[in-house]
Amino acid sequence: MATLAEAVAQSLVPSACAICTASLPLSASRAGVCAACWDAVERHAGASCPVCGDPDVAESLPCLACRVVPPAFAAAASVGPYRGVLRELVLLLKHGGRDELATPLAQMLADTFHARGWPRPRTVTFVPTTFWRRLRRGHDQAELLARQLGRALASPVIPTLRRRVRAAQVGRPRHERLQLSPAAFPARATLSGLVLLVDDVFTTGATAHACSRSLRRAGAEAVHVLTLARTPRSGGFP
Repeated sequence: MATLAEAVAQSLVPSACAICTASLPLSASRAGVCAACWDAVERHAGASCPVCGDPDVAESLPCLACRVVPPAFAAAASVGPYRGVLRELVLLLKHGGRDELATPLAQMLADTFHARGWPRPRTVTFVPTTFWRRLRRGHDQAELLARQLGRALASPVIPTLRRRVRAAQVGRPRHERLQLSPAAFPARATLSGLVLLVDDVFTTGATAHACSRSLRRAGAEAVHVLTLARTPRSGGFP
């Protein structure tokens, strides 16, 4: 039963889940999303490619695409597929001004990180957005996730990369995405050891590949890529 204070607060400030719009008791709120929606997040389970993280590969060996054209990163993983509740959460964080979602979403990244058994990175960094998108949104969603994740992993977060890509990647044909050069994401710091690269969505892997090449040129011994969601891919990595 709700307390009197909760009842008064609920009547003065009606609260609804940002995903399903159901009534949201104050005591059950996690960044404005109800427990049922958090529980409905679809997660990757079972075997996947240990390199690109493709969940459609039902074996522990690298997939054919990664054997033919190895990516610049050593391993990649995502919380779940880019659909349903997880997609809605990503869009709320990215475009909906709901930066409070970064904390619980970063915890999901941490859970995925530990489930993979990856070693603790020497540095956590992120795929940067453009200056104008950051200004328009008021934040960089990948940076918010990386900073929260860095706290969880007790690893320093360094904004290593800059973004020179002017055109948005969303909606571009796959062959155009795969033309990304590491020069599109120049590194502005000297690195060493294992670097964990954080982003919101893994699509073709082109951005992760270009960023990883840049990070390795800056001194990273290896790069692991961790994202909230992964879109289904057609064909292999580059």
